[in-house]
Amino acid sequence: MRNLLALLATAVIVFAAVGWYLGWYKIQTNVPQDGHQSINVDVNNKKIKEDILRGEQRLHKAIEGNKDEAEKSANSTTSAGKHDVEQ
Repeated sequence: MRNLLALLATAVIVFAAVGWYLGWYKIQTNVPQDGHQSINVDVNNKKIKEDILRGEQRLHKAIEGNKDEAEKSANSTTSAGKHDVEQ
């Protein structure tokens, strides 16, 4: 159970760090004249959706690229085996 909580805490910290780095949200503090401090969190939903879509597209391209490379290497080893048998 403790490992699960540690994993959850790590995931939250990583999400917070990546989100801040990519500009998904901004945290601002204001201290007006009366001394009451306020904290504002501005979440950029449009940027989050764009970044997630871009990540999905890169993942699909990487998977397709690996699939193509695997097919090429399989074809080259198969054709190389045929040449060895013919000689």
